[in-house]
Amino acid sequence: SIVPADMGKRGVGTPGVQPPGQQQDTQDTQPVVPQAAPPLQRQPSGLEQQPKRVKKEPPGGRREAQGASAETVQKKRPPAAASPAPAALPAPPSAAAAPSPARAPSSLVEPPQVPSQGTAKRSRRTPVGGGIAWALSDVRSQLDAISDVEGVRELLDRFPGCVVLGGIAARRELLGALLGETPVAAAAAAILIAPGVRQPLALELRCGKQDFGPLQGPDAANWLRGVEQAVQQALGQRLKVDPLRLRMSCLGCANLDVVDLPEKCGSPGNAGAALPKIEEMRMRHLGSSANLLVCVEPGPFLELCRRFDPQLKRTVLVGAAAASVGGEDNALPASVICGGNAAFALEERFAKLCSERVPQWVAGLEKLELRLSKSVVEAREIERRECAEEILTKARSAGVSFGRALAEVFGGTPGCSAGALTLEEELLQFATDAHRGQCGTAKELTGKNAAAGAADLFAQFGGVEAYAKYLGSVVKIPGAEVPLNGGAQWQRVLAEVEVAMRLAHPPEEELANISKMAVRAGGTGVHGHQRWEDVASKLMISIAFEPLLRRVRYVAARVSWVLRHQKVAVSEWMSVLSEGPASRIYSPLFAQHLSVLRSSPIVQDLVFGAYDDAVSTVGEQVLKNLSGTLTAACVNPEIMLRPRTETDLDDPKKLTEAKANSGPSGADKKQKSAEARKRVTAEMQRRSGPSGGVPRALQEKVFCPKEAKVDGTVQIVQRRLQRAFSVLADILANQAFAFADASMAVLCRRQVDEAMSSIEFSSEQRRVLYERHREHLEVARQVEDRLSAVRRCLSALRTNAPASNRM
Repeated sequence: SIVPADMGKRGVGTPGVQPPGQQQDTQDTQPVVPQAAPPLQRQPSGLEQQPKRVKKEPPGGRREAQGASAETVQKKRPPAAASPAPAALPAPPSAAAAPSPARAPSSLVEPPQVPSQGTAKRSRRTPVGGGIAWALSDVRSQLDAISDVEGVRELLDRFPGCVVLGGIAARRELLGALLGETPVAAAAAAILIAPGVRQPLALELRCGKQDFGPLQGPDAANWLRGVEQAVQQALGQRLKVDPLRLRMSCLGCANLDVVDLPEKCGSPGNAGAALPKIEEMRMRHLGSSANLLVCVEPGPFLELCRRFDPQLKRTVLVGAAAASVGGEDNALPASVICGGNAAFALEERFAKLCSERVPQWVAGLEKLELRLSKSVVEAREIERRECAEEILTKARSAGVSFGRALAEVFGGTPGCSAGALTLEEELLQFATDAHRGQCGTAKELTGKNAAAGAADLFAQFGGVEAYAKYLGSVVKIPGAEVPLNGGAQWQRVLAEVEVAMRLAHPPEEELANISKMAVRAGGTGVHGHQRWEDVASKLMISIAFEPLLRRVRYVAARVSWVLRHQKVAVSEWMSVLSEGPASRIYSPLFAQHLSVLRSSPIVQDLVFGAYDDAVSTVGEQVLKNLSGTLTAACVNPEIMLRPRTETDLDDPKKLTEAKANSGPSGADKKQKSAEARKRVTAEMQRRSGPSGGVPRALQEKVFCPKEAKVDGTVQIVQRRLQRAFSVLADILANQAFAFADASMAVLCRRQVDEAMSSIEFSSEQRRVLYERHREHLEVARQVEDRLSAVRRCLSALRTNAPASNRM
């Protein structure tokens, strides 16, 4: 019976399996459950009933074969062995069962004659080079799993292979000898080397450590069927450049790598007329200096070898090719026609070549190990830096440095011109952002209200360009034509918002309809009939509140917009400190934290977002202060128009007169007491006197619409309201300047530090960071796994290399 070869190192009759991570074209032959008749014809049942054992050849016979002379006896083959197909395999007439293929001669060959002295035939012995060959398979499997690493493909290309060139029959015979010269090996060779193969086959032949069972049986058929299924990928009509790699291991086969090209690629022909894919295959396999070229037939196949190896230094001549070229050092004896001796010599040549190249492979792997070791350190460092807690700490530290740099920039420190704008350019950009709704604050001031305030101011001049021209030519604001940023730009903004606040005036249509508005404001209230003083307060709210509120919103939006656009200037100033004399004056943390801001988009978003929040808080505070003053003045304009208290105690003239007229100590005390009483009385009379609002005659008078139209009281109230509007606009202009200037100090000294200290991730940002950190952690693990694979490769090569080549 026939039992399949051992495909791997796992045990008898089990196919070898490639390790995980192999490339797509790599596949092991797997045994399958038989679905049809086995491809081999079973032997007659009469032969199976008479088991017979064949004694294995003693080690002494192998030593004699090694010491035999160069003369050999021609190997005899029966005519039926010409066809390697499984159906044509003849059974030995005198043997009841075939011997073990590990040590016995091939069933296709008759027992050799007793050689005479000097013509002894080299007998098949235990394959050599098993250690380095298995190590090579292990290294190839490890490197295939990390083939995307730079330099790994070059290392894989350095591994040798035996590219067989010749006819189909000769290549089948050689492959059968390499597989062990058994019927199963011949049948497998017929399956692997077939006319319909359109893809290179890279066969890793390895010798197992356990013996086989019988040569015939369903296991052998299943194994061959698995080989046939594995080769199905290489069959078809279209040529495939990438090889199909199969690992086949059995006890008694040679330990080497064989590359079999498709029939068209291995066939001789005009190189210029060859198809591009065929030429690419030849250049890849025949042109590689790492491969051995095994020529089994002379003529055009030998010429093809000479094309890629002119001096035949890496060409091995076998059988008829060796007979045609006599005297070659690397050729086998001409009498050997692809038999066991050819397989043995080819295996020795392959093992010797691998042993010679082990130092080169180890050197390449050591370089790769060093590079991957550095990559592991870098990957772990990146994984540590991309941790959410580490990023949050960096963001807070960088934010504190950004706040300190902001104070320096607004303090007037020279050294940067980034973001510098003229007044007209600044107003044009502000108008554009306001129109897009980008000038609001977080809560109190919406983008729509800010846009309405800006549009109301620019409409008075017919556009933003006319307003900028008015500020430069009429008001003559300092530095209007000079590109400014930082503290100089801030001082120019303070002057501009003060002018904008003073330019507010009541709408003409509101003043024209003041009579109707007065009638609406009159009537009966909670405390009785409305007086003219109550009507005047309501008219003040109707006329003055909305225009002034729009201007107050413009001031808050303008302040917030300018502060937000200082980020570029602050970053530029921090970059100046990285080198030059300024680097010795200021802290080196400025340059370090700037590099963090520029290298990490997440840190930059967190810091700039916290800064924008602080600016919004300052802008909203300015808006609240001015709105409070506006509301109080509109509700009770009498208080706003009341005369100020004179601080005559600090008048130098009165102090001098008081010292000159001072008498004795007792009289002096009495005089001071009397003067204090007079001063308080005068102050009370002044505070309770006319306030400049509604005349005294109208304060207590009940409002009557008919009388108002007749006696012209409405006109009097209108003039007083216009005056009150002007006074209120001046008050708000002064406060706008003061509050805006104070907001800068609050921003630099408190708001920025509080905002940066309270930086936190949103739920979405934290989720993204955790996912990114998981990705970096996975990358670090992958790099470590690749480093471990390279180290395992080094260990395998150093362990199985010859003692002279171990490093």
